[in-house]
Amino acid sequence: MKTPCLLMTSLGITVIVFALLITLAGSAEAKPLSGDDAAARSASEASQKDGVVTSYVGGCWKKPAKNANCNKLRKDAIEILKEDLHTLGSSADRRYFFTILRIFKSDEPELRIAVADALGMIGPRDSDAAILSLLANDPVPDVRMAVGQAIGRGKGSELNLLGRRIMALYPGAAPDTTPDPGKLPLPVLPQSTYLYFASDPAAGRVSYAAKDLNETTAFYKGKAKKGPFKFDEFQEKYRFQLGDEDRAKSNAADAESAKQTETLKPDPANMQAMMEKMQKMSAVQGKRTSIALNDLYQAPMFDKPTVYILEERQIGSRTYPTRYVVLYQDVALKRPGYRLSWMTLPDDAIKTAQADTLKDEKQEEAGKKRQEALEDLVKKKDETEKKKFKKGQSDLEKELGF
Repeated sequence: MKTPCLLMTSLGITVIVFALLITLAGSAEAKPLSGDDAAARSASEASQKDGVVTSYVGGCWKKPAKNANCNKLRKDAIEILKEDLHTLGSSADRRYFFTILRIFKSDEPELRIAVADALGMIGPRDSDAAILSLLANDPVPDVRMAVGQAIGRGKGSELNLLGRRIMALYPGAAPDTTPDPGKLPLPVLPQSTYLYFASDPAAGRVSYAAKDLNETTAFYKGKAKKGPFKFDEFQEKYRFQLGDEDRAKSNAADAESAKQTETLKPDPANMQAMMEKMQKMSAVQGKRTSIALNDLYQAPMFDKPTVYILEERQIGSRTYPTRYVVLYQDVALKRPGYRLSWMTLPDDAIKTAQADTLKDEKQEEAGKKRQEALEDLVKKKDETEKKKFKKGQSDLEKELGF
């Protein structure tokens, strides 16, 4: 398994930091203050900033904060670099694009967010779409949202398509984790890349980018019980089953939301706790929306989505595709991809939803039978009329002596 590469070069972080500071030193000439004193003060301030960042990199980088000094150095260094990134981004100078991009290698989410903001200020182009697609697959939701906003500030059809594809809809400071392929209910093709922005294992949906569509197809075709189905064909064939699952999910989500809302009471002494709870609720709703949108496999983001069913199971009165995979060409990422889907709800929840849709199915079947009977009646009537017409035509010809 591969987790997404957060770019780029083999440069160490010290070189990256100094590359940024050197660039800033070069850009300082664009907007000088006035006089030698101002220049001296500017140089002194830059030197102090260099010292803070260098001390942090040399003494505290990638080390647990064992003392207050290291923790303070980290905060100061990050604030300095965030300010510098903003300065470069606000210049809207394309020359700084790749210098800024190097900082995305940082382990600090705050810096990666600042990088995304700066790139957005400069203005991405279609030619940057491939690089930005890597940044958009950051494990931290807040970083993904920042990258999504940066993409939205760019211009071009490829960027527009990429922005629609990644759909960063929910916040979060904690990184999402990559699921262990061996613990998922469906097999994962080796050498696949996990897509954080299109996955939610808790909801039974995980997406991957693959290297070769033929290889991916062969892998899942050999494990399938049924298929292949075109996605539209699959939706039509299992429309009631998929509808039952959607209804059961909605019922469960509504119940959970009501439960959370009941406990959401303002506490003037602890407003922070309330805000955090509201953010979590927003994230849950955002994930639901993201999952639902990805389940549509809409063109032009997805080309030729194809379904293989790996498991079917009888629940109540219907047979459900409880584990299946959708293969497709991911147009925005310019790579083949696939999405593993499995049922996460208990059978009782499905049966409850099924009880309502069974009535709909019976009414639909009855309607079809009535329509078929009507069509058959019209057909028979037409045949009778044709026979009468032919007989009348024959009798007329006899009377006329033809």
